Amino acid sequence: MSTLSTEDSASLGDALQRLLQDRYGFADARRRDLTTPAERLPVIWAPLVELGLTGLVVPEAQGGFGGGPADVQRVQRELGRALVVSPWLGVALCAHAIQHAASAAQQGAWLPAIAEGRMTVALARDDVQALNETPVPALAQAANGGWRLDGRKANVLHASAVSHLLVSACLTDGSAAWFLVDAAQAGVERQSHRLVDHAWSADVSFANAQAERLDAPAPNLDGGLRALEVAACCAEMVGGAEAALELTVQYLRTRQQFGQPLGDYQALRHRVAEMAIALEQLRSAEALALEATEAQAPAEQTRLGAQALLVGSESATWVQRQAIQLHGGMGMTEEFAVGHHYRRQLVINALTGGEAAALSALAGNA
Repeated sequence: MSTLSTEDSASLGDALQRLLQDRYGFADARRRDLTTPAERLPVIWAPLVELGLTGLVVPEAQGGFGGGPADVQRVQRELGRALVVSPWLGVALCAHAIQHAASAAQQGAWLPAIAEGRMTVALARDDVQALNETPVPALAQAANGGWRLDGRKANVLHASAVSHLLVSACLTDGSAAWFLVDAAQAGVERQSHRLVDHAWSADVSFANAQAERLDAPAPNLDGGLRALEVAACCAEMVGGAEAALELTVQYLRTRQQFGQPLGDYQALRHRVAEMAIALEQLRSAEALALEATEAQAPAEQTRLGAQALLVGSESATWVQRQAIQLHGGMGMTEEFAVGHHYRRQLVINALTGGEAAALSALAGNA
C-alpha cells in the first residue's frame, strides 16, 4: 500500500479535524448512541463519504486516494480522539483485502463503489477476537456455477446495517477462502446487539446464502489484515488516551477542593505525569505497529504486531483507568466523555484480544 504525500496527509488531517469538531461533538455522539443501527449509520457515514475517507486506501485508478497504513493510523487516531465509533476501519480493511485477494474484474466492480460510499462492508472472520464464542465456521460449497454459504459468524462489528459482508469460510477440502456476500438477501440473518461503547455488533447466520469468491488471494493475506488492524487500533488508542489525558488535566485545573484546584496537589500532579509517560509508551507501540505492516516475513509481522498490541493495550488501559480515578465518581457518568473513552478502550481490548492475544501470539511465534 502506498502512502499519501506529506502535504496531502496534512491537508487530510486538518480537514478531518475540522469535520470532527463541526459534526461529531460529544453531545452529537450521545444522541447517536440512542439510535438504532439503521438510523445511526447514515448520520455517521455521510460526512466521512463527503470528505473522501471511504476511498482512502482504494487505489487512485479505482477512484480512491491510494493511502497506506500511516494514513489509516492518522484517520483512526482522530476518530479515537473524537469518540467516533464507525464502520470506517472495517470498510478500509475490506478494501485492503479486496485489493490483495480479488481479481481485476472484481476490484473494478467493488472498489469504486467502496470509494464512493455506495458499498459498506463489514469484515466477518474468526480469529483471536475475545468477543467471539467458540466459532462455528462458515462453510462454502460450489453450486450452479457460484458459491453458497452456511454457518455463522459471531460478533461481527458494525454488521447490523452494512450492505455487504466480507466472509472467511472453509471449503469442503478444508482450505479457506474469502467471499463477498450481499447482506440484504434472504439467506443472511443478522441478530444485532449493542456493545458497552454503544456501537452495534451482530451475530450473522448464513443459510444457503449466495456468495462471490475472491479469485486471487495473496500469500499471508490474513497476516497483513491483522497487522493493519492492530496498527489502526493502536492509533485509535493513542487518540483516546490523548483525549482522556487532556480532559483529566482540565478537570484537575478547574475542580476545587479545600479552597484550591485539585491540580495543586502534588500527588495528583505526579499521577498525571505518569499518565503522560504511559501515553509516550503508547505512541511507541503505535510506531511499532506501523513497522509491522511493512514487515515482509510473516513471523516478523506477527512478532512486531503482538509486541505493539501488548504494550499498547496495557498502556492505553492504564491511562484510561487513571483518568476515571482522577475524575472520581463523575468519570463514569453518561455526561462525562472520559467514561466513554474508557468503555471504548474495553471494546478495543476485546475485539483485538488485547494483552492475552498478544502474549499468545508471542508464545506461538517463539
